[in-house]
Amino acid sequence: MSFQNLMVIDPAIKTPEIESYNEISLRCNINTTYHLPKIHSPNSMKKHINNACGIILMGSAASVHDSFHWLNNIKEIIEIGIKNRIPILGICFGHQFLAHLFGGTVDYLWNTTKKRGIRRIKILENNRLNNTQEDYLIYSHQEGVTKCPENFDVFATSSMVKIEAIVHKHLPIWGFQPHIEASKTFAQRIGVSEKQFSKTQSLSVLLLESFLNKVQDGSHEI
Repeated sequence: MSFQNLMVIDPAIKTPEIESYNEISLRCNINTTYHLPKIHSPNSMKKHINNACGIILMGSAASVHDSFHWLNNIKEIIEIGIKNRIPILGICFGHQFLAHLFGGTVDYLWNTTKKRGIRRIKILENNRLNNTQEDYLIYSHQEGVTKCPENFDVFATSSMVKIEAIVHKHLPIWGFQPHIEASKTFAQRIGVSEKQFSKTQSLSVLLLESFLNKVQDGSHEI
């Protein structure tokens, strides 16, 4: 018997975000599967996509402009998800990947400097996930979406980054530049203190669980 599953794709190059995946899995009431297309193999994605009821594409040190073969494997999986109208969430690299796939522009934001920490994000009314909010989230990136793709709305912004999050106008697809899935281990690794991490949890949990509710409800509409 085949069961529907939430596919969590971790495009890590060196360090898999297993703790972040575990947190997602604990918060989700349906089966989750974990995929490491660069570190392990893209084959597990192909095995599970036909039973997927949602996809989360996590962060990576890779760029959407790289020409790695495994990025093409991810593209094929995401395109199947789009065709099947299943909920898709892109985080950091995943957010940039979705924007790039749909024709948006991804570029360096601060020359080639990589910035890390927490910043105050404003979630706008058109987010199609939850109510308007403003609070802190964790970030770690040097590139970002500089032009929103067609058929998407910008639904979060900050003083540092104009396009913090995007949502498709007709499909259940969301992208967040900040790490709403960040674990304590990830936060410590990028230099975010425990006190700073605690400040980000309220909004992070709210946004992540709002997406998981979309998956669990089985709705392919936004």
